[in-house]
Parts: sequence; C-alpha cells; structure tokens
Amino acid sequence: MKAWQEVRIEVNQEVEEALYALLAEFGAQGVAVDDPSLVDFARDAGLGDYFPDAVQDGRIRMTCYFPDHKGAAELAKLKADIAGLVEYGLNPGEILLSTGFVQEEDWAHAWKQYYHSLRIGRIVIQPSWEDAPEEVQDQDVVIVLDPGMAFGTGTHPTTSMCLEFLQELDLTGKTVWDVGTGSGILAIACAKLGARVEAVDVDATAVRTSAENRDLNHVSFTVNQGSIESLKGSPDIIVANIIADVIVDILPQVAAALTQGGLFVAGGIIQGRAEDVEAAARQCGLLLKGRREVQEWVGYCFAKE
Repeated sequence: MKAWQEVRIEVNQEVEEALYALLAEFGAQGVAVDDPSLVDFARDAGLGDYFPDAVQDGRIRMTCYFPDHKGAAELAKLKADIAGLVEYGLNPGEILLSTGFVQEEDWAHAWKQYYHSLRIGRIVIQPSWEDAPEEVQDQDVVIVLDPGMAFGTGTHPTTSMCLEFLQELDLTGKTVWDVGTGSGILAIACAKLGARVEAVDVDATAVRTSAENRDLNHVSFTVNQGSIESLKGSPDIIVANIIADVIVDILPQVAAALTQGGLFVAGGIIQGRAEDVEAAARQCGLLLKGRREVQEWVGYCFAKE
C-alpha cells in the first residue's frame, strides 16, 4: 500500500492564495485548508444550521500531500519560499511546518466497513454489498442502498424520523414528491409502500445515485435535477429532508401545491431553527400534525386543511 507524505503548514490567513500557488509548483497532489473565517462566512451566508465554534486568530492550517517524499532540504526551501512572500507585501507570520505519512486507501469505499443493515420500524435498510439480514419478516420493507457520495443512509436522525413518519401513513396510490432526494432512500421507501413518486435534487451526483438505488430496488419513479418548482401537479404528500433555510423558503410552494388534506413531512431541522419552521408553516396555513425529536434534530409532519 502506497504511503503519501503529509505536510502541515500553519501561517497567517493573508497568504492563503499565494500558498496555494507555491504548493502547486512544489508538486502537491492535494491540499486541504482549515480556515476558521470560513465558518463565519458560511453562517452569514445561511449555508447551514449547525456550525462548530471556531477561534478567529487570523491563522490558517493547510495540509498537503506528496506522492514523492520531500527531503529536509526541499522542505527547508518550501519554508524559505513562504517566508519570501514578504517581498510581495504579504506577511506569513510565524511559519509552522510539520510532516507525517498516511497510507493510501480507497477512501470512496473504506467507510463501508462501518455501515451495516439497519432497522427503522418495519423498514430494513440493507447496504448493497451485504447479504439480506436474517431477521427480515414478511411485513418488512427492505431497501437496498448504496448512498455513494449522496446524503441519506438512514443512520442520521433526520432520515430516520422521516422514515418513521412515512411508514405510519397509508401511501397506497398516493402521489409523493421527494424534494432533495439525496440517495433516494425516502423516494424508494414511498414507492415500496405503494406511492407514485417523483423525486428531484439540485445536485447531479444525487440524481445519479438516486436513480441507481431506484434500479437496485426494482421500483419505478422519475428523478430529475431541480427543486420543487420543477414538479407539476398536486401531490398528496411532499417530503423534504434538507435544512431549515430551504424548508422555510419552499413552504409557500409546498402549501400551494399540496392537495386539500395533503401532508408535508420535513426533516433536517436543527432544534435552534424549529420555531422558525413552525412559524413559517403556520403563516402558510399548514397545521402541525406531528413532531419528533432525536438528539438536536427535529422532524415534522404538517397538514394542509
């Protein structure tokens, strides 16, 4: 198994772009940056609901990888080149450099050793690389899944809460929209529970993964790139396991599209945003029918009445 050299560099934030260029010239095959300011940027831009605490010290930590190991002289030259950025009006500050080695792995598949069959009510999620679990019963709904790079394995509380809500409903012959389908797990569950399903996701990788998982499960539904505005008609049920900001944004379209008495199952909502979602739902004329909480996450079932 191949060993890559890992070089870790800590410098002042202002030299970040220049350091990228230096590392490219130096032959780095991959670079990761730990920049605390990105946390504030993401929070201010509304790119999520949950953010770690980050110390804004004006420093960044960059980690880069080399297939050909660099010796002490080459690393000393790299450090000198970083220090030389002062000639261009940039202050790298104290330059901290350390090295190590990491073994090459098939990262796209290594996580599979931690993902096994999972039961959520009468829904059993079976990884595509494992045999069917022995405890499956006649009334169970088995979903064969390979999530790949898309969200939705069933292990996250937001997905499991949506699955709990859905299996409590009579979906036979109902039209269901899955907005933000991810791996397709919720769409597949609905199809296996008797619904007519249409699924969308803004991410092309998710669309491809969802279609592949649909075919693995021998069910039929459309899955296209887009969001709720891409769907036409009046569904009986809409499910969206995304984040609070997106849920709030699409609530007016959800309320307009649902049939009278239709249901909206919503997940992906951190506790700190739950009141925002409930208030937005009330404003759109949706009534709260069910609420679940697992850890710091909240799931909802709203009704149009």
